[in-house]
Amino acid sequence: MPSDIRRRIVTINSIPDVLPSLEARSADDLGQRLLEVRYQNIVTKLREGREKTAPGVMVTVPDRDVSRFQSELARQALEDHHVHSNALEAKFGTGLSGGDWFGWLKSTLNWVDREDAHPLLRPTDSSVSELPEVSRIAMAADWGTGLYGAPKIAQQIRKLGPFDLLVHLGDVYYSGTEQEIRERMLGLWPKDAGRITRALNSNHEMYSGGFGYFDLEFEAFGQTSSYFAFQNKFWLLVFLDSAYVDHDIDALQVGWLNTIVSQAGSRKILLFSHQQLFSRLDSQGPKLLKALRYLLEAKFVRGWYWGHEHQCVLYDTHPDYNLTARCLGNGGIPSPRNGLVRSAPAERTVGPVSWKRLAKTQDSPACLVLDGPNPFIEGEENMFGPHGFMTLDFNGPVIKERVYLADGLEIFAGEIR
Repeated sequence: MPSDIRRRIVTINSIPDVLPSLEARSADDLGQRLLEVRYQNIVTKLREGREKTAPGVMVTVPDRDVSRFQSELARQALEDHHVHSNALEAKFGTGLSGGDWFGWLKSTLNWVDREDAHPLLRPTDSSVSELPEVSRIAMAADWGTGLYGAPKIAQQIRKLGPFDLLVHLGDVYYSGTEQEIRERMLGLWPKDAGRITRALNSNHEMYSGGFGYFDLEFEAFGQTSSYFAFQNKFWLLVFLDSAYVDHDIDALQVGWLNTIVSQAGSRKILLFSHQQLFSRLDSQGPKLLKALRYLLEAKFVRGWYWGHEHQCVLYDTHPDYNLTARCLGNGGIPSPRNGLVRSAPAERTVGPVSWKRLAKTQDSPACLVLDGPNPFIEGEENMFGPHGFMTLDFNGPVIKERVYLADGLEIFAGEIR
């Protein structure tokens, strides 16, 4: 029977206050002191994340130690029979009541420290799967919470389906453990709404070594590699693994990509990844740029879709690369509304949300950023941005893009040619 780990979130309020007990031990115990420092670093990073959100709301930090620590605490909370079955925020009772907090912390951090990773599963040849000339794709990113707008998105994808291809652009929280993959991803993903499902690798899946991703998701979706391609007469769709090597792709993947592109003929190219090439509101992707500079400067890539940043952003065409980029990382994580975005001029308002215009920077083209309330975060609706997803309709040489809120309201429609 599922343990329903998706109903357990770990915030700063979940963290046991063990340091006073630890400090009562010998100051000469170097192992103890190192544990204290490690623990305090995790608490500090989680507290910094908490300062940007609200009490009792899921918070995630792009940090391996913190994410793995949250995964383990959520698991421990489920084993603690004093936790009420309907509680959302993880609290701790019997797991720590024995008093051996030093032993508990050592055991928990030992789990965090595991460095093993699943081998990278690559394509075995340069073959490309076929996609119908007239076909439909639905995509969500950073969706793997099992909470807030994520289940609503699954419902709406089913209503809008069937699709030829469903794609998750990555991130199952907190660190993509096998238990989290089962219950936050596979237990809710609308696989029945698509002929094929594929999932991209991401930093959070790799925080736990990628075992849940490579073993469970691959088996569930009939997937054999973490990077792959589809094509029809007009388009080549290339899905990259930007996470096995964090925010980068290695030489073998670049070689495979170049081979696929060399076979593309006159097809226009779309790229898909978890992490971004550039961002108007977050960090840039210099390693991806370095790895793919030739393709970009040759203007071979017509569009690029990514997640990672928990926003929905529609970029203007890049002036140097002639590509149109989309960030759709607003699939399930509560993301506090950005002050810069809230104060920006609204170019278009649809229902409860607006598209806010941000000017270009040295790193990023100008863009539209989605802003508005999130009705699925009870009591804090106006603090967090809306969740949503995207579809692509292929009809010969034209792609129709559509962006939806989690409740199914269409808020954007455009074309890529």
